[in-house]
Amino acid sequence: MSKNKNVISTDLKKKYRAALAVALCVNILAAVLYYIWYIDRKIPDSIMLIEDREENLEFNVPIEGEIDGAVDAISIKNPGSVQNDNIHFNLNKTVIMKAANTGSYKARLKLFGLFHYKNIQIDVIKEQKVMPSGRAAGLYINSDGIMVLGTSEIVGKDGLGYEPSANILRAGDYIYKVNNNNVDDIDDVIEALQENGGNSVTVYLRRDGNNLKVKIDPVLTADGEYKIGVWLREDTEGIGTITYITEDNKYAALGHGITDIDTGLLIDIKNGGVYPAKINQIVRGQAGTPGEILGSVKLGKTFCLGTISNNTNYGISGEIFDDSYGYDGSKAIPAAMKQEVFKGKATVRCQLGDRTGDYEVEIEKININSEENKGMVIKVTDKRLLDKAGGIIQGMSGSPIIQNNKIIGAVTHVFVNDPVRGYGIFIEDMLSG
Repeated sequence: MSKNKNVISTDLKKKYRAALAVALCVNILAAVLYYIWYIDRKIPDSIMLIEDREENLEFNVPIEGEIDGAVDAISIKNPGSVQNDNIHFNLNKTVIMKAANTGSYKARLKLFGLFHYKNIQIDVIKEQKVMPSGRAAGLYINSDGIMVLGTSEIVGKDGLGYEPSANILRAGDYIYKVNNNNVDDIDDVIEALQENGGNSVTVYLRRDGNNLKVKIDPVLTADGEYKIGVWLREDTEGIGTITYITEDNKYAALGHGITDIDTGLLIDIKNGGVYPAKINQIVRGQAGTPGEILGSVKLGKTFCLGTISNNTNYGISGEIFDDSYGYDGSKAIPAAMKQEVFKGKATVRCQLGDRTGDYEVEIEKININSEENKGMVIKVTDKRLLDKAGGIIQGMSGSPIIQNNKIIGAVTHVFVNDPVRGYGIFIEDMLSG
């Protein structure tokens, strides 16, 4: 019996040691993966430099880099060296980089100077000054085609239920032609269906950037009309904030794209306009209920301030042709690159009444490698803004964020459960997007 007990005890010890070894390996792997994730958040996939401006790159990670063929274009102050026309640098220490010429260069990065980590692109551009705006504006856009919100069941003249568009059309499709008729609005679609009668109708649509053609059998309803059981939308309007105006009176606003309220999808726009907005009421935000700016918009050609030509994940853009909203060089400031943004005090410019105002905020977090329009977390600290709005509210999207006398980004989202905080997009992304 004693011998058997010793054997069992030895086996248990071996299993226990094996379990400890596995647990140790798992912990080490988790630590390594976390550290790589941490580094990945610190090191961007691309870096923009301003021509003839010294940039301090402070990433403090065990990464060494090498840039080919850039000795005459880029100078670096860092514990690095120049070998065979290649520039070497160490990101574990402050890198002071200055570019003499515009252009694009590739840097190869190695973890601990040994293992290939990734390649990043260094783009050298001329300094760009823009005029921060912060003014509220009415936005009206027409989609590029009639947007499908979804399909539904309809009751035919015979009293039976039908779903003629089910599994044929889907939310996010854009109808631009019915049979041989181009359609610009919902009335055009209705008219084309009535002309078609009870025959199969050919619907031309755009889905995920591809043009498709489908056949649908209309249903005659009790009211004597032919229908295909689909919900449609042709335009969208609202109030947002203009972020900046460039020297040639191009503007950007919102910091995020305009999406359909029902589908959540980015709207393909055909055209649109910017119009004057009057702020009538501020609904304060509170935990669980975002506040909003309520106002009225003057629509029509007479009041149009500018055009909307682009709608992307980084916001809307177009041209301003009204002098009262246009570029003023005396109010222009430099646009900061991502690496220039730092945690600490900044200001947000927005319109909560008849005029714009600057309000203090704190940059709490920075994700320099964010692929969304959420590169910064900001916290409202200004008592005036907290008293009036409760923090960040709907309609403030696009409000420029200014730090160290440079425009660094724009407000994009509010934390629904904490309206004092929200996200911001880097101005670099808005300028290049």
